[in-house]
Amino acid sequence: MFYPARMSNVFIGIHQRWLGELTTALHQHGELEVMDLRTVSRKEISFPPPGVAREKIDSIINLQFKIDRVLEILQIYKPDEPGLLSSIIKPEEREYIPAYRGSHDDLLSEAEKKIQESEIILDTYEELKMVRDLSRTCEGHILDLERLKEIKIDLAFLNPAPFTFCIAGYVPVKFAKLLEEWSVDNQNDEILIFSENRNDEILVFCISTIEYAAILTELSHITWFTRIVFPDTFFGTAEEILEKQQGYFKEFLAKEDELTKKLQEFSLSYCTTLQALREELSFRRERFDISRKFGSSRNAVYMRGYVRQKDEKTLKALLRSITQDECFIQTEPADPQDNVPVRYDNPSWLKPFELLTTTFSRPRYNEIDPTPFFAPAYLLFFGLMLGDAGYGIIIALAGWLLYRGPGKNDPSFRDMSYILLCSGIADIILGTLQGGWFGDMLPRFFNIQPPFVLIEPLNSPILLFQVALIIGTVHINLGIILGLIENIRARMFKMAFQEQGIWFILQPAAAVLLVQFFGWMALPSHVTTMATAGAIIGVAVLFISKGPMGFFSLTGFLGDWLSYVRILALALATGGIAMTINILSEMIASVHPFMIIPAIIFCIAGQLFNLAIQTLGSVIHALRLHYIEFFGRFYSGGGREFVPFRENRVYTHANWEEML
Repeated sequence: MFYPARMSNVFIGIHQRWLGELTTALHQHGELEVMDLRTVSRKEISFPPPGVAREKIDSIINLQFKIDRVLEILQIYKPDEPGLLSSIIKPEEREYIPAYRGSHDDLLSEAEKKIQESEIILDTYEELKMVRDLSRTCEGHILDLERLKEIKIDLAFLNPAPFTFCIAGYVPVKFAKLLEEWSVDNQNDEILIFSENRNDEILVFCISTIEYAAILTELSHITWFTRIVFPDTFFGTAEEILEKQQGYFKEFLAKEDELTKKLQEFSLSYCTTLQALREELSFRRERFDISRKFGSSRNAVYMRGYVRQKDEKTLKALLRSITQDECFIQTEPADPQDNVPVRYDNPSWLKPFELLTTTFSRPRYNEIDPTPFFAPAYLLFFGLMLGDAGYGIIIALAGWLLYRGPGKNDPSFRDMSYILLCSGIADIILGTLQGGWFGDMLPRFFNIQPPFVLIEPLNSPILLFQVALIIGTVHINLGIILGLIENIRARMFKMAFQEQGIWFILQPAAAVLLVQFFGWMALPSHVTTMATAGAIIGVAVLFISKGPMGFFSLTGFLGDWLSYVRILALALATGGIAMTINILSEMIASVHPFMIIPAIIFCIAGQLFNLAIQTLGSVIHALRLHYIEFFGRFYSGGGREFVPFRENRVYTHANWEEML
C-alpha cells in the first residue's frame, strides 16, 4: 500500500505449438507486461522472433478497413448519445456484446459475412449521395428559373444553335458599373445586351451571331458575372419548367428522408455488432503483433516480462494448464536498478486518488507511493478551505449523480466523481465544525444557530491561523520523515542527516528560542542553552553541506510553513463572500415586499458563483500544498506505467474465468 506493487522478472519458455493458445490466454487474463527480447536480452543471448504468417495480419487489416468504411457511415446516422444532464437524470447501463468464443478462422468468416450483409449500407449511402446531388442541382435550377420566369422566352434558345449564341446570367448590383463599362466596350449591331434590375441583382441576357460567341463566352468567365446554364432537355418558358422542377425537388427531398431513415435503422441494427467485431479483430491482431517481442529457437518460443509478485501463482497455473506442463518459467524479484514498471497497490477506496498522484508524476518502482498520505490530507485541506457544509452538500450530491450517471461507463470520469463525492463529504463535516451553512444564512434568515461549531473563521481567525500552522508543521514533518525513511532504505545516511535529520534539531531549537524571545513561557536556562547550541549546529550543518544556498533552505522552509496560512485565507474568503451575498440579499428584500423574489434570485446566483469560485480555489490550493510543500520533501516521481498485455474491451464483455 505504501509502495508500488512488488514486481517479478519472468522468463518463460514453451513449445511452439502452444504459442497461439498461450498468447490468447495471456491476453485475456492481462497479468504480464511483455518485454521485447530484441532489445532486452537475457544473459546476452539473442533470440529471433518466431515467424508470423503475414497473410493472417493482412486479412485482419483488410477486414478492419472494410468495417471502418461502414462504421464511418453509420456513425453519422447513429442516434445522439445522451448528454451529461440526461445521463445524470436517467443513467443507463451500457449494453455489451458477449465476447466471441470461436476460433480465429470462424471470426474471420463471421466478419466477412457481416461485411457482405452490410453492403446494402454502402449502396444506400451512395444512392443518398446521388439523390442529394440531384436535389442540389434541382434547387439551383429552381433559383435560376425564378430569375427568368418573367421573361416569356423559350429556354431552348439558350442551347447551342447553328447561327446564334445566347447566354443568360446575373450580376450583383454593386458591380453594375463594371457591367455598364463592359456593355459599352462590346455592344454593337451583332450583339444585343438586355439587362434588368431585380432587387439586389441585375439580370443579363445577351444574344449575338456565332462569330461573336467568343466575346460572350469571355463574359461568362468574368468573376462578377454568374452564368445561368440549363440542361439541353429544358424546352418551354421558365414558368412552365419551374413547376416541374419544384415537383422533382419535392420528390428528391422525400427520397432523401427515406434513405436517411433507412441508414438510421441500419445504424441501430449494425453499428454495435460491427464495433464488437472490429474490437475482436483488433485483439487478434494484437496477439500476432505481440509475438514479435518473443524469441525462438527451433521448436521453442521464449518470452520475458514483468508480473506482480501476487500474480505469480496465477500465471504459473495458467501456463501449466495451457501447455500441459510442457513449459518452464523462471521468476526473480525485479531489480530496482532496472526500468521496472510501476503499478499502484492501494485498496479500492483509495484507488481513485491515484489519479491526482499521477497528475503530478507516477512514483518510481522503489519509491514511496504518496497516495495513502495524499488522500486524507487533501480532503482535510479542501474541507477546511471551503468550510461550508451547505456547499459540501451540493458538491457531494453532484459527485454522487456523476458517479451513478456518466461515471458508470468512463473510468476516469468515475474516479473524478468519486473524488468530488469524498470532497463534498469532507466539506460537510468540516464546514459543520466551522459553522458555515451558505455563510451565515441560518442565523440571519432563519434564526437558527448551527450545531457542533468548534471554530468560526470570521469570529476566531487567530485560532484558525494557529490551527493552520499546526497542520502545516505536521504535514511538512511527515514529508521530512518519509524522505528520511527513503534515504535510510537507500543507505544514504549522510544525506539523511543533512537533508532531513537536521530539521529535527532546528525546529525544536527554533521553537524554544521563539518562546523565550516573546516571553510566552518561562524556561530553564539549560533548555535555552541547548536550544541555542542546537540552532547553531543546525545552521552550521546547512551552510557546510549546501554552502551559501543553506540560507535559502532556511527561508524556503519558513515559506513552506507559512504557506499553510492559505487555509485560513480561503476559509475567510468563502465565509466573507457568502456573508456579503446574504447581507446584500437582505438589503434588496427590505426595499419593498415585491423585491423578495429578486432578492432570492440574487442570493441563489451569488451563492452558486461563490461555490464555483471557492471550490476551484480550494482544489487548486489543496493540490499545491501537496505538490510543492509536501512532495518536495521526499518525492520525485518519474516511474514508468505498468502496461500489461491485456484486452481493453469497450464494446464487448468477457468473463474468461467462467468460460474456462
